[in-house]
Amino acid sequence: MAPSGMDPQETNAAAPPTPGRQWLSRAGWLVVVALLALFIWGLQRRSRLEATGEQAVQMLFVPSVEQGTLVRRGDELARFIRADSGLVLRSQVPTSYAAVIQALGAGQADVAWIPAFAYVVANARYGAEARLQVVRSVDRYAVVVARSGGGGEPQRLEELAGRRVAFPASVQGQLRAMVVERLDRLAPGWVEVLADDDRDAVRRLVESADGVDAAVSRYVYSAPHDLVGDGRKELEADRPGTLRETRVIATTDRPAPELSTVYYGCVLTRSDSGIDRLEDLRGKSFAFSDETSTSGHIFARALLQRRGVELGHVLFAGGHPNVVQAVFDGKVAGGATFYSPPSAINERDGTLVADARFLIVKNMQTAEERAAYLEQVRVLALTDPIPNDVCCIRRGFPEAVWQRFAASLDRFLATPDGQSAYYDLVAGVAAATCRDGDFDGFRSALQSSGVSAVSLLEEAEERLRRQREKSGGAR
Repeated sequence: MAPSGMDPQETNAAAPPTPGRQWLSRAGWLVVVALLALFIWGLQRRSRLEATGEQAVQMLFVPSVEQGTLVRRGDELARFIRADSGLVLRSQVPTSYAAVIQALGAGQADVAWIPAFAYVVANARYGAEARLQVVRSVDRYAVVVARSGGGGEPQRLEELAGRRVAFPASVQGQLRAMVVERLDRLAPGWVEVLADDDRDAVRRLVESADGVDAAVSRYVYSAPHDLVGDGRKELEADRPGTLRETRVIATTDRPAPELSTVYYGCVLTRSDSGIDRLEDLRGKSFAFSDETSTSGHIFARALLQRRGVELGHVLFAGGHPNVVQAVFDGKVAGGATFYSPPSAINERDGTLVADARFLIVKNMQTAEERAAYLEQVRVLALTDPIPNDVCCIRRGFPEAVWQRFAASLDRFLATPDGQSAYYDLVAGVAAATCRDGDFDGFRSALQSSGVSAVSLLEEAEERLRRQREKSGGAR
């Protein structure tokens, strides 16, 4: 018992420490020192990672196709790059273009794959930098067209010997070589008459300009009533009767790949709608995809305005497949979506087309279903060309990290699995180096369209803000 008037704790404190207590005291100090060292190391590592950018790279895709596909394929790319380069990559799919642009501005995204429209806004607002552009491949054939009917019109290539052939500048490279070789072999002495493009070549033929006896045109598959795919169909949109007055007398034996960094918007309608020209849409109901969609709204609206088409009731369907279905169901007289020419992939998988109708027909089980759908929904016209999607980085993203990412992406695209995943992610076959100045022409086209991209984005951001507030209140 402690002496009277002394606190027991004081008694214990005054007692000499036992060996066991001395060991515990030292161990406690060692733990404190170790934790402090770990904390300091963590701060230093965080500072080093922030300086080099070697923390997890946040990569975003816009919700252009099914989110499940983007998530799955994005994860495949992330796993490859981590194994290949050591970079930790996190792939995400926000809810809208506006969300991706905001993430770039807030430093919550390092790399983003976005449409050219979204890129020019992200560049103007937050200094995002274009680094790569999606390259798509089209497997094009070429056709030789002559006038139909009697009067000694050529029926075979051999009958073009010594005759004049309108040859478009748009037929280039391997495809041009294939056509020239065949004409030289079968129709010696034929004379080339230079035309601007496929449509111009056919126009020279049907108008008998320059004494032309035949025309060459590029060709891709198009649905039975589409007014795209070759020069004959394109001219038919402006000059009804062209298809009736011409016929194809030869087609190349095989297609030639054509790489492109542009795509198009298109105007769709039902084949039985009685709408054969854009002007027929005056006063009619119409569906655009989304207010911030370049192909499904901005360029399509500019096309209609140039043709003096004032629409009736207009709705925004909330996505390209929704537009296609609204047209098919007869809810609207016309609609605007994206268009890309089909490739060999579409031929192999039986989808046949690569425009927005692809998103519908790819889920159909039989060729008969797909053919019936394409019979009923037609492409009426194309917009001006639009730059393919852009891979951009946020302002301040470390150059060394970008180089590692880009080199690893190249190796990913060199594998069959990588090619397949990349096609599902951005519908591309390659990635071409680009810079901001490459989009100056696109900026001018946006400005001349009379549509304010910035104001449209601000509206989209306001909708996004309201959605977030609503979801926050729901929780």
